[in-house]
Amino acid sequence: MFPPQDVFLSENCTIVLAQIGSTPILHCEVADIGEGTVSWIRRKDYHLLTVGLATYSSDDRFFTAHVHNAQDWALHVRYARAGDGGLYECQVSTHPPSSLFVELQLVEARAEIPGGPDKFVKSGSSLRLMCVLKKSTEPPVYVFWYHETRMINYDLGRGVRVRHGRHFSELVVAEAHKHDSGNYSCVPSNAHPASISVHILNGRLPAPKPHKSYSFF
Repeated sequence: MFPPQDVFLSENCTIVLAQIGSTPILHCEVADIGEGTVSWIRRKDYHLLTVGLATYSSDDRFFTAHVHNAQDWALHVRYARAGDGGLYECQVSTHPPSSLFVELQLVEARAEIPGGPDKFVKSGSSLRLMCVLKKSTEPPVYVFWYHETRMINYDLGRGVRVRHGRHFSELVVAEAHKHDSGNYSCVPSNAHPASISVHILNGRLPAPKPHKSYSFF
């Protein structure tokens, strides 16, 4: 597409995958450029974003980070939006100018609770709910679980335990009873929430419905 010049140490035409709301970093490593400058340009509208460490865009979410004597002039995009996706050009002021291109692809993360929209549990049994984070490129700062409108992560007296992983959160109620029925929601810090309706029954449980398998992407 656009062959990189010898000035670049980074690979050309790379793809950065990030989720909406995160701060993706687009790397541009260059050799010793002397008195030259490094600029970042958004290709879809040829908008000059940064020159050196100075931000030229009126959108201050864009900035370049560079450590003295380091080779990377990295463009940061704070709180990335869907419209920020596309091709970005890292340009070095050689003669003629040299360019390297990075494509930013943005995805919208969401939570899913397998087995929904309804889950049936026999009274006295343990209730287990798994919340899977789909299209998540980075772990959430937190995942809160709600029973109706009450956050229950720390309800140890009810026998509630919560276990977190990079792409999941699991809620366990050790011994579920009728008052544990209702709507349960999984609310990650950086993804759309998910809900499931839980029914605690004293009698026989209805036959389970087949459901599809889940993957993180």
